[in-house]
Amino acid sequence: MTSSADPATEPPAVVLPGDAEAPSLAPPPGFSRLYRAEYHVLRVIQRLPGLLPLSLGVHYSLLPKVITPALAMIVWLKSLPIGASLITFVCANDLVNTAIKWGVQRPRPRWYSADAGLVTRCGAWEVDMSFPSAHTQFFSGLAFCACALYGWPTTIAVVFGLVIGLTRNYLSVHFTTDTLAGLGLGAALGLAWGRIDPYLLLLRAGSMQTSLVAATAFTGGLLAVMLAVRVIVPSVSREVTSAWYANAVASLPEEEREAVLANPRKMLRPRSLQAKIPMATTVWCTLAMTGCYPALMPLAPSEPLGPLRRRLLQALVGAGGLAGVSKLKSHVSSLRVWKERPELLQTNAKPFLKALTYICLCAWTFLLSQRATTGLLALLT
Repeated sequence: MTSSADPATEPPAVVLPGDAEAPSLAPPPGFSRLYRAEYHVLRVIQRLPGLLPLSLGVHYSLLPKVITPALAMIVWLKSLPIGASLITFVCANDLVNTAIKWGVQRPRPRWYSADAGLVTRCGAWEVDMSFPSAHTQFFSGLAFCACALYGWPTTIAVVFGLVIGLTRNYLSVHFTTDTLAGLGLGAALGLAWGRIDPYLLLLRAGSMQTSLVAATAFTGGLLAVMLAVRVIVPSVSREVTSAWYANAVASLPEEEREAVLANPRKMLRPRSLQAKIPMATTVWCTLAMTGCYPALMPLAPSEPLGPLRRRLLQALVGAGGLAGVSKLKSHVSSLRVWKERPELLQTNAKPFLKALTYICLCAWTFLLSQRATTGLLALLT
């Protein structure tokens, strides 16, 4: 691989495979046999019936507007300590996955070959690197961590992780080695976190100073690893990423190509720490907030409290607050100042707004929603 700066954000000039000027993308030395075997397995998986709806459901389940309220419901309906620990872990797990992706920089199946006998229409599109599978590592890590925290048998997590990986292979957005690596990493990290449970240790310590130091050291360590990988490992050259993008576009049905080429969000994504602000902010906030519970919410270790109807009310209040934060974010993003000076939103202001949004989400999910529910019940009784 040749090195260069990260790819620019404007659409690259695309030369579709088969054109006279199309670049050649032969597999790296030693990869040819694995390359052929991987595509053969993907073609076998894609002949399995009935997987498309499940695969698309998994594909879109990691959208923030889907996964954020889903995980928050664990906090409001079941257990604040376990829910907050799971949320902290899955965000940290995602940062680890990103660091490995940045180091390996493996292309996705459709990037490597536009004509590998894969299905031409799958409804899925990915813009970052392939190894290991983020969906598989996220969900298998979540399942293994939950098993460790709740004392459930890990067989459940193994089956769950395998199914998630299978859906990623079905959509041909990952090689099978990507999903198996994601399953293995998710399992190892999830079990380690669940058995140690650093969140619960900080919650029991009840020290503001300890929680701030631990949150800053842990989050800073994760970001330092990501930054080190980004600095040490050279970026894939512009020519190679352009060829990957061309292959991905060429693999689409003809009627979809123009729409993809015209959409900047469909471009391959360069390695950017800014994209990981939500995850890093959540990790820091959930750990740091443990120190304020003795003064602001002494019963936090036993939340949620009361009968099911109180928990349902808390979930309703919580979901309403999440919607309010989302609406406020949209309102702030549409202010006139960003229209008059769009460069601010693209540079200095955007990371700040992202971090502030997730600070608000964490504060609401782990503290303010509980206090709001208590206040509302006091008014109603």
